[in-house]
This record gives sequence, C-alpha cells and structure tokens, in this order.
Amino acid sequence: MTRTTFRLLVFLLLAAIAAAADIKVATLNTLLLFDPKIDHRGKIDDEQRMTEQQYAEKIGNLATLIKGYQVVGLQETGGKAEISALAARSGMSWFWELGKDTATGQEVGLLHKLPGWQVSSKGRVLALDRLVSKHLLVEAKNGSHRVYFLVVHLLRPIGTQVAKHKQQINGIGDWMRGLNASEPKSVVVVLGDTNSTITEVGASLFGVGIEAGEQINFRGTHLTNKAFDRMVLLGPATWRDVEVKKPPYGTRPVAELKRVWTDHYLLGATLRVE
Repeated sequence: MTRTTFRLLVFLLLAAIAAAADIKVATLNTLLLFDPKIDHRGKIDDEQRMTEQQYAEKIGNLATLIKGYQVVGLQETGGKAEISALAARSGMSWFWELGKDTATGQEVGLLHKLPGWQVSSKGRVLALDRLVSKHLLVEAKNGSHRVYFLVVHLLRPIGTQVAKHKQQINGIGDWMRGLNASEPKSVVVVLGDTNSTITEVGASLFGVGIEAGEQINFRGTHLTNKAFDRMVLLGPATWRDVEVKKPPYGTRPVAELKRVWTDHYLLGATLRVE
C-alpha cells in the first residue's frame, strides 16, 4: 500500500466517523407522575394522590435519573403540566400530544436537548391513532441525518386485552416497515413501556429492527425484574453503551419511597446515526 493510498483511507475513515452523529436516548415509565393540584382524566390517581411536597420531590428525583440524556421518552404522566415541569427541572425542551386513554388519564411525552438539531412534533400517527391510545411521534433532523422517535405505552396483555396488545405490536411493526420503505435513509426509533416480556435474540418485539436491550441480555427494567421497557431501531444506526439505571432504593423499596421515584428503571443507550 502506498503512502498516498494509506492517507486516503485514513481520510475516508475519519470522514465517515465525523459524519456519524451520537444521541443519548432513554425511556422511562414515571409511575403515575400526576400533579396533585390537577384533577386528571380517569380515576387511577385518586386513591394514591401525592402531596405537593412529594410531587416536587419526585420531579427532582426523576430529573437526576435522566440526567445526561438528550432524548427521553416518558410514560405514565398526567400530561402537559407534568412533562413540562420535568423538562424545566432537567433543562430540556418537551413535546406532548393528548392521547386517547380516558380510563387512566395517563399520557406519554418526549424531552429533548439536541443543539444543532431541528426537532419537531408530528403528533399522533394516523395508522396507529385508533390502535395505540398512548403514543407520540417526534422528528429530529441535522444535515443529512433524520431520526423519528415514536414514544409508546402499550396495553397490558391481560384478559380481553391480550388480542389488542398483539394488534398494537403488529401495527407498530407494520408502521416501522412502511416508514423505512419510504425513507430508507432515515432512522426509526420506537421507545417506551411495552408491557411485554417476550424477548428473542436477533429479533425485536415488533418483528423488525434491533433491540437495545439485547446487548445487555434484556436486563429487567422493572422491580419485578421484567424487561417491559424497550428501545428498537430500524435504519442506518446502531446501539452503543446500553445501560439500565435504577433508582437508589434497593430491591424492595417501601411504598412511600417507590412513589417518589418509580417502579421502573431507566433504559438508556447511545444511538449512533450513520
């Protein structure tokens, strides 16, 4: 190999590395993050409503848990007020779209801090609107890079909801395939609480894409040690440095302590966009 050829290869390698973009992405179920001053839709929070002091403590605790991440998908919040409060405490921007789960009043959202990126909410996905009551799509663009983040919170596969849960999973997989077919250079990331324990090496829950959790053997993301929380990518990107961050309360936290943190753990990773 000549010196000129070697220099050219080094230049091309460095150019390829420089062209890649890293984003620290996480998902977190916040366990009934409801502002006690607000009467939310649904009655799920009425019997265990926090005090204002507990709520403020919880916002601070969750902010420490997501610190350092640039994109965070949130589940089990009360909505706009709670998502914006956590964003403000974390020094991040936020998106929220009113969902259709009137029974529980739970909402999903997304926090972001991506300097140099153009980030915009795409709201709800038409193909998933009637199928997945709690979801939000956000787009991030930077030069030639485009990433779609779909935050979801799926039904628990119990009783009559088993079939609906399966339909949600299949619908999300179909949507991912469709978007990838129309925009093969874009990256699609689905993140959130799937309420599923199904794992398979070399295959994602949605039948397409790559699971971040596979890199850590689908380590548990809940106090029950089950891998409910997932992050799946499809497109020109890879997962790196996958981790699970637990609240500092041990394996058997008392109810009061768990309530001001969450019963889920943060699933996080670096998304390298090629």
